[in-house]
Amino acid sequence: LSIDHSLIMSEIEEYIDLIFSPNSLEQIYFKGDCDVATIELIKDLLSISEYVDDSKIDKYILIRLQADDIERLLNATYENPSTWNLPYERENDNYALTDIPHFRAMHAFIKKILNIHYSNIEQIMKIYDEIKLMDFDQEEDFSSLPDIVIKRRANSYGMNKLFAYVLSVMGYKAFVGETIQNDVKSYVTLVEVKDEKYNLDGIYVFDPSMDTLSKEDYKNDNIRRINYNFFGIPLSYMSRLSYDEKLLDILSLLSIEDTEYSKEKLENSKSKAVKQKRDLLLKTFKQDFGTIHDTMRRTKEIDIETIVRINDVVYPNKQERYNDYLRENYTTRKKELFVKEAKEELEDFIKEEKNK
Repeated sequence: LSIDHSLIMSEIEEYIDLIFSPNSLEQIYFKGDCDVATIELIKDLLSISEYVDDSKIDKYILIRLQADDIERLLNATYENPSTWNLPYERENDNYALTDIPHFRAMHAFIKKILNIHYSNIEQIMKIYDEIKLMDFDQEEDFSSLPDIVIKRRANSYGMNKLFAYVLSVMGYKAFVGETIQNDVKSYVTLVEVKDEKYNLDGIYVFDPSMDTLSKEDYKNDNIRRINYNFFGIPLSYMSRLSYDEKLLDILSLLSIEDTEYSKEKLENSKSKAVKQKRDLLLKTFKQDFGTIHDTMRRTKEIDIETIVRINDVVYPNKQERYNDYLRENYTTRKKELFVKEAKEELEDFIKEEKNK
């Protein structure tokens, strides 16, 4: 059964006749201009018919749902909620679906971390921390975002995909890009951040998977939150990693310093993957490639003192010396993870000379 519009009375009578008579109904698709009222009507008819077994009928909602529609559907009563499949993501005409229980779990996860009183970067830190507190497992196959929320386990792609998804639901622009280390793919998330409170304006790189700590080794969540070395860094920092990690596809083109040369390389590329990523990048940030490239080249890192200020707002009840540990850990890891540029080495040398 396929319903692609809101039903008028004569059509409703036809569906009543169908559902309340012997039939072999197995699947129902709600598509096109179908509305929530029609979906609820069919749901109620199925629940009272003696001629159908609702538990054996799969229902697929393939329409773009507004926030109010989602709330309405999630708060409804279902005889067999696992047979109802809602879209949590859509790309053109392709839908990522999950059943009602899984959707409720993901919806609750997002509502728990949404705080309208936070500034943009404060909200991003809260989302980042909730995801990096999940168990990182590079061997974990990516299944679906609701599964990750329920299992609280994911690989690099899963963590970055969930991070970008939650951000997009909250109205931020976020794009997942690929990297590779020793023939193993990993991922980062590009996020547009505009926050007057902290004087931030740019497209920053985030990777919650690189700031995770094992729950087996560190039981305390306060300790497991302490890593922020991949929180709001410039894309250029990825080329300074002390281990062998390379940017792939569109990220490699964005990392080229000269904008015109980067655009030329993009135009001459014959890679289908690069062009697909380009289209998604432009759609995400709603800007042309040159503007995105220029923005990323001028984007500076979110330094540790700014991170501490943000952290103070998000976690006001920290232990007395937590900020000292935060600074010390950040500085120690930065030395281990990132190779210094000549400019930074010179600045450190000048500081040392002044302290003599």
